[in-house]
Amino acid sequence: MLLAGCGGGPDAPALRRDVEARVAQALPGQALVLQELQRRGSQGDPKAPAGETRRIVYYDATFRVQKDTDFGAWDAPGMAALVSALGAGPKGVSGVQSGGNKAGDIVRAHGTALYKREGEQWVAQAGAGYRAKEAPAYATNTATGPAAVLDAMRQVLDSVSEEMSQAQMAIVEEELTVAQTSIRARLARANAGYAIAAGPEQGQYLRFARALAEPGAPRMQALVTFGGEQNLELLRDGKVQVALAQADAALAAYEGTGPFEERGAAPTLRAIGSLYPEGVHVIVRGDSGLSSVSGLRGRIVAVGEPGAASRTTVLRVLEAHGLGARDVQLRDLGLADALVALARKEVDAVLQVIGIPADSVRDAMTDVPLKLLPLSERAIAQLARSRTGLFPYTIPAGSYPGQGAEVRSVATAAVLLVGADLSEAEVGALTSFVFRKGRDFAARGSAQGLQVSAATARQGLTVPLHIAAARALAPSTPPAPSAQAAASSSR
Repeated sequence: MLLAGCGGGPDAPALRRDVEARVAQALPGQALVLQELQRRGSQGDPKAPAGETRRIVYYDATFRVQKDTDFGAWDAPGMAALVSALGAGPKGVSGVQSGGNKAGDIVRAHGTALYKREGEQWVAQAGAGYRAKEAPAYATNTATGPAAVLDAMRQVLDSVSEEMSQAQMAIVEEELTVAQTSIRARLARANAGYAIAAGPEQGQYLRFARALAEPGAPRMQALVTFGGEQNLELLRDGKVQVALAQADAALAAYEGTGPFEERGAAPTLRAIGSLYPEGVHVIVRGDSGLSSVSGLRGRIVAVGEPGAASRTTVLRVLEAHGLGARDVQLRDLGLADALVALARKEVDAVLQVIGIPADSVRDAMTDVPLKLLPLSERAIAQLARSRTGLFPYTIPAGSYPGQGAEVRSVATAAVLLVGADLSEAEVGALTSFVFRKGRDFAARGSAQGLQVSAATARQGLTVPLHIAAARALAPSTPPAPSAQAAASSSR
C-alpha cells in the first residue's frame, strides 16, 4: 500500500502545502485563504521526457476571499496568475466576479498540479495547465441547409477534389466558411437576435461571446470566424450587428488604412467599449539563449496567418526593434501550429497578440521550458506614440508557469463594436448588459471576461464611442476619456 501511495504522487497534506504556496506567490498579500482541499486522484504525465517519472494530480479546492479584491484589474496580478497557479482550465474556477469580489466571498477551483519523482520525493513542477481539445476544422462547423443543395455541393467537391491543388482546396474551404457565417448571421437577424462575429473555435473571442449568453439576456449568437479583420468586414457588410476586434485593427478599418486601404474608411464604425487588454507575447525556448527581441535578427519567427489582426500588430512590433522582412525569416503559422513548431525547434520565436492568460501558451510551457521576451523601452515608447491603439503593458509575474518576473510589453484592447444599423436604445441596452457587474465569466469559460468593467471601458479606444454607449457607461465611468479616445472621438 505504501508503494502504491508513493507511485500515485504526493499525499493530500503535501499537495495542500504546495497549492497554498503557489497561490500565495501568485497573489501576494493573502487575497485568498485555502479552506478546504480534496485530492481527486492522479495519472502519469504522457508528455514526460524520456527517463522522467511525472504525475498530474487533480484536486478540488475552496478558498475564502480575505479582503475586497478585483481579480480582473488590467494592471495587477489577478485571474491570470490564479489560474496558472491552480493549473485550472476554462470553467475550472468559479466565484470570481466581474467588477471585484468582497471579503468573505467563496471561490472554488478544479485544479491540477504537476510533480516529478526525484529519488523518494515528489517535487512540484510548474502547473500542469489546461490542454484544450484540438480545435475542429472549419468544415466541421458548416451550417446545415436543404439536403438537395448540400448533396449537390458534396458531389461537386468529391468529383474534383483529386484534381484540386492544396491552394485551391484552401480557397474552397474559405468560401464555404464565409457562406456558413453569412447564413448564420441572416438566421440570427430573422429571429430578432444579435449576430456577433467572434473568432475561431477555442479562441478567446468566441469564449467571451458565448459566456455572455444567459436566460433573460439579449439573444446573442456567436459566430465562428477567422478573427478580427474578418469580423470588421462582416460588420461593414451588415452581415452581423456586433463584432469583436483588436483596437488597432478597428482603427485601421475606421480610417481605411493597412489591410482596409483598398476598401476605404468606415466612418460609421462605433465602439460599445473596451473589454480587456491583449498583450504582445514574444515566446522563445528557455534554452535558446535569447534575451531580447533585437536578438531575433536572422532567426525564424512565427508571426501568425495572413489576414489575422495579430499578424499586422506583431510585424509592427518587429519593425520598432529594427527588424524588417529582410532581417528575420517569417513563418505564417497560427498560434497552435507555431507553438508546436517552437517545441520542435523549427522556429526560434512565436509572436502573438492575445489576452492573458492564454491557455495554449500556458499549456505549451508545461511541455517545454519556454520564456517571454520583454520589448525594449525604446520600442515600447515608439509604439505608444504611433497612434495605432497600442499602449505600454506589463504581463504580471506568475501569469504563466515558471514566469518569476513581470515582462514589459505593449497591448491593444479587445473592443466590442457596432455599425450603423442598431438603434440608440438597442446599443444602450446592450452596453448595460455587457458591462453589468457581478457576472462569473470564469465559470462560463472566459477568464478574460473578468477584466470587463465600466471603469476601463474607454481605455485604449481608437474609434469613437457610440453616443448611447457613452450614456450607459456614464454613471460608473470616469468623465474624462483617455487622450487617445478623445482624439479618436474628435475625428
